[in-house]
Amino acid sequence: MVFSWRGGPVARCLLLSLLFLAVWEAGSGQVHYLVPEEAKHGTFVGRIAEDLGLELAELVPRQFRVASKGRGDLLEVSLQNGILFVNSRIDREELCGRSLECSIHLEVIVERPLQVFHVEVEVKDINDNPPKFLVKEQELVVSESRMPDSWFPLEGASDADTGANSVLTYRLSYSDYFTLDVNSKNEENKQVGLVLRKSLDREKIPEHNLLLTATDGGKPELTGTVQLLVIVLDVNDNAPSFDQSEYEVRIFENSDNGTIVIRLNASDPDEGANREISYSFNSPVPPMIIAQFAVHAESGKVYALQPLDHEELELLQFQVSARDAGVPPLSSNMTLQVFVLDENDNAPALLPPGAGGGGDAVSQPVARSVGAGHVVAKVRAVDADSGYNAWLSYELQPESGGLRSPFRVGLYTGEISTTRALDEADAQRQCLLVLVKDQGEPALASTATVLLSLVDSGQAPKASLWEAARATGPELALVDVNVYLIIAICAVSSLLVLTLLLYTALRCSAPPTQRACGREKPTLVCSSAVGSWSCSQHRKQRECSGEGRSKSDLMAFSPCLPPCPGSVDVKEDPHVSSDSSGKVGCSY
Repeated sequence: MVFSWRGGPVARCLLLSLLFLAVWEAGSGQVHYLVPEEAKHGTFVGRIAEDLGLELAELVPRQFRVASKGRGDLLEVSLQNGILFVNSRIDREELCGRSLECSIHLEVIVERPLQVFHVEVEVKDINDNPPKFLVKEQELVVSESRMPDSWFPLEGASDADTGANSVLTYRLSYSDYFTLDVNSKNEENKQVGLVLRKSLDREKIPEHNLLLTATDGGKPELTGTVQLLVIVLDVNDNAPSFDQSEYEVRIFENSDNGTIVIRLNASDPDEGANREISYSFNSPVPPMIIAQFAVHAESGKVYALQPLDHEELELLQFQVSARDAGVPPLSSNMTLQVFVLDENDNAPALLPPGAGGGGDAVSQPVARSVGAGHVVAKVRAVDADSGYNAWLSYELQPESGGLRSPFRVGLYTGEISTTRALDEADAQRQCLLVLVKDQGEPALASTATVLLSLVDSGQAPKASLWEAARATGPELALVDVNVYLIIAICAVSSLLVLTLLLYTALRCSAPPTQRACGREKPTLVCSSAVGSWSCSQHRKQRECSGEGRSKSDLMAFSPCLPPCPGSVDVKEDPHVSSDSSGKVGCSY
């Protein structure tokens, strides 16, 4: 790229004014969209560029990009029309589980100047999951001595949807002996059981086969079924019972193996073997529960087999059964809810630049012309913990940038901004160390390195022009230009231009035999500091092209050689000046 300067002080002032107008503080916005789950690829979500007040023509030059925390490529933005659309299948249950609120949080980032917008895309649940029972058949053992109105618990169904789509109702196939009872403490925890309508007679009907159907509240509604097998046994007519039908316990994550979660205690009014109780999981039990917990059969102690992870699962729910030793044995079930409490076991993780973060060793050019309060970079991090353990703060280390460092970092934003106007005394390269720390006890921290390169104000327009060329030229956009390589090329070009000009001057000079050396006016050759401009004289007209200021130590004279045919008189050329010593210079 060649940059030509043809103006004087007025043009310079205009260029600086344009530079200041092009720099403004980064802003932030909040936009909310709604999209149903299972939407097809290409489904329209919103005109994000228009809603954020961005012009379509500036999306590419300003490096418009969208970052999503752990959401992959579910959503995408078209840089041609600025529309946010569904890029891949969105499964709300996979994304948010049973959470009532499910949103995809996007961070839209544009450069030059830096602006960050926060966009929330709410995923609306649809009824795409039917109620499910853990097993196809549930078996109940009921003594014929049980009195009418006895209640027998059943394993209810679950629905992965939320809201009305997960509200379940149950119905039981007709039976002379059993009816269905649903105890609704709340919509999320319904206790389903069978109620004995009249006394059983094993000799008449040894088994009862029933069908339990669960229906959700979606439109259209979906159903799930389970086969119930009721086995009628004799003699032992008192089942063990718990003080409560449901227990809640809390345990910290990373607890040692063998940590006791709770000690259960059931009672049985029978005597002898009929009141000897053993404890166990109530089948069926998910394999995950069996791998993490154990129940001591005699003492009723429930203990952890391995350290629990709050980040993996916050709540574990299962049933424990108390069974007596009668013939037949009788049992009762209770629901145990184990809440895993968070500990500060995850240090802040730095996000890479491509994901909307600051990452480590980020390089960012900064113009020396910026004033105080200008945001030059941003460090982003996340913490897998929750609560205070996930609250992050950012601190600039004292050794960063020296004693006169003109930068500061936002305590909770991670934005690096100037505290004063930059000047020539500031080092050209600034290495800032940002400590990202959470609020846990003890606090955990990570360090981000940010490299800032201070460039002169006069170089800022060239950088802008290069970025514009790189954004519009397909070939140039693929090249990562090294500034130091350009400087080296310019230095070599300077020597080449000087050599060519000297050679031209000697060729234009007459032989010594034709004209003596005397009062002839010198022929002037000029070269800039970087060798990218030259001066020529022909028919009293002069043209200068290039950039930078001329250097007197790079001028060449031919005082003893006659001028070229048609050479210009120095006194007649207003662009050629001379100092008090008679030396000739080139103004541009």
